Amino acid sequence: MSAGPLTAVSLFAGIGGFDLACQRAGITVTAAVEIDPACRAVLARHFPHTALFDDVTEVTGDQLRATGFVPGRGIICAGWPCQGNSAAGRRRGLADPRSGLWRHVVRLVAETRPRWFLGENVPGLLAVNTGRDFAAVLSDLDDLGYGVAWRVLDAQWFGLAQQRRRVFLAGCAGDGAAWLPAQVLLEPDSSSGHPAAGRPAAPDVARTLGSRAGGGRTTDLDGHGAYVVSTLQGGGRRGYRVDAEGAAGGHLITHAITAREGKGPDSDATTGFVLTRAAVRRLTPRECERLQGFPDDWTRHTADGREQSDSARYRQLGNAVAVPVAAWLARRLAAADAASRALAEGRPAA
Repeated sequence: MSAGPLTAVSLFAGIGGFDLACQRAGITVTAAVEIDPACRAVLARHFPHTALFDDVTEVTGDQLRATGFVPGRGIICAGWPCQGNSAAGRRRGLADPRSGLWRHVVRLVAETRPRWFLGENVPGLLAVNTGRDFAAVLSDLDDLGYGVAWRVLDAQWFGLAQQRRRVFLAGCAGDGAAWLPAQVLLEPDSSSGHPAAGRPAAPDVARTLGSRAGGGRTTDLDGHGAYVVSTLQGGGRRGYRVDAEGAAGGHLITHAITAREGKGPDSDATTGFVLTRAAVRRLTPRECERLQGFPDDWTRHTADGREQSDSARYRQLGNAVAVPVAAWLARRLAAADAASRALAEGRPAA
């Protein structure tokens, strides 16, 4: 195994959810690949030392290595397009030209042979085409010599005020590495028939809303001008109390941030509304940034100082990975990697 700090490449980087997560875990992202020029401009603003590429179908493993990516201590992160796997789409899976870009993830993993792989997609990936496509994803990684584990994680359990379920895959290559992905994804106190205790359900303070946005009303239930949030989607119209500054206080306040109104929790951009005592209003881009775990105004400006439209920011945030979830995984991956290296070298784990 190569010595030195971990390095990473972010494929389908968007506005840098995985990049920020890796940074918080002490992992250097040397290259990011993102086809959307507006997203690349956000990446350039926040990660000026990261090499940017625009087309995953054209970038090569040699180009990625030339940025300082060291495969022996490297991670390829990929939140590849979900439209073919989403319950809101046509469910073509890997046959969809967007979700089918998975084959270029496989190509770049094969060309660089990184120690680690970390992937993210919608839970629909597990069931599309009766599970055959997910089996193909696992088979692709197995063929390349990766031990793999997967788990569905929900952003609401990582300090974010929304329900956002995503399936994460961890893969590790190398002798004796097959057990490491499970160590990244699964906590010891939840792996032997004793699940970790969940938090109590948040109080449902919303009244039934009307069939359309603005079609219902609510009262001041707690005497403090509480806001109630709902995405007004078909999956139920519940809301939870937040304070007057918009802080969640640990309570779930919205369903998944999604990009196409009414298309369900697997969609790929942002919607959402806040219901005050007086009216319904759309969530602001800053509120959506907080719901995804990004710093305030992360998407407001591009690298050249240009201010983005709200619609562009909504779309970018809806397509992003929830940062605290990705950061939890990145820290656990880094810890598992360090422990395995210590074991291989006969040193005590830190």
